[in-house]
Amino acid sequence: MAGNGRRNQTDSMGYALVREESVGDAIRRILDEEISASIAALENIDQNQEEAVHAVRKRLKKIRALLRLVRSEIGAESFGRENIRYRDIGHRLSHLRDAAVMVRTLDQLKKAHPKAIPVIFFARTRARLVERQTRVSEAFLLEKDPLRAVTMAFREARQAGLELGIQRDSFAAFTGNLKGIYRRGVKALGTVTRQPSTDHFHELRKEVKNLWYHTRLFTPAWPGFFQAYAQELNALGELLGEDHDLGVLADEIESGRLPFGRKTTVAKVLSLIRKQRENRQQRIHPLARRVLAEKAEDFVGRYRLYWNLWRAEGNAIT
Repeated sequence: MAGNGRRNQTDSMGYALVREESVGDAIRRILDEEISASIAALENIDQNQEEAVHAVRKRLKKIRALLRLVRSEIGAESFGRENIRYRDIGHRLSHLRDAAVMVRTLDQLKKAHPKAIPVIFFARTRARLVERQTRVSEAFLLEKDPLRAVTMAFREARQAGLELGIQRDSFAAFTGNLKGIYRRGVKALGTVTRQPSTDHFHELRKEVKNLWYHTRLFTPAWPGFFQAYAQELNALGELLGEDHDLGVLADEIESGRLPFGRKTTVAKVLSLIRKQRENRQQRIHPLARRVLAEKAEDFVGRYRLYWNLWRAEGNAIT
């Protein structure tokens, strides 16, 4: 395993594996950097709450994806404990993100159909969503306890991250985990093709996001290849995210939790949302079939090959 001197040379290298680091050092470094950046964002949350919460939630997803990549290496008990830790931190912030997303999704719908949505319906619905967002934000910031709890949870997580045991310094540390995640993505695509529900699209999105984060980690092994593939995975993830947000907004309106407008107006708005989702889904399916076209063994085999070539080149240079 690489020594501390080598590790220090690669501090703040970002969300990517580094050839000069051992696998264990790289995982612990990346985890520590993501935790440090999350704490910094929370300590400056008063400056821009929505931006800070969004940044922290993204880092939590990166951390959980990182842990999934070495799940078998750190052991089921350790993975389960740490995954639950970060999941619970995310849950404490989810209501803040959800409230903001509903406002943004409604704004985007209005922008796409400026004349189709009645002004009064839009104004009243938006006002209710903004009121909810403000109430949730004030409860989080003014009470302070939730903010302290999240920050403290990250500080406790940092020490646990430094103690993660990763023994194998080879692609074998990733193989089984990466293969399993890719297979779950293929399975999720099959499910959403047969049963295109909001929940099934959301499950596909989670697996696509995992593959996107993992591909970013391997980018230094061959930037041209991995960046191109990561770009397609990101595009697919964004489409799936937009579809999910539209679905959640539709559920809010249809459930009566946003009781504004006549039934005919509500029906018209829901029809517009369905059309927006159909547009997204027409783009989702062909892209998903392409990025998930291979057998899992072939997918992982290519990643392994490029990783091994990259590390061998590093040894040759030294």
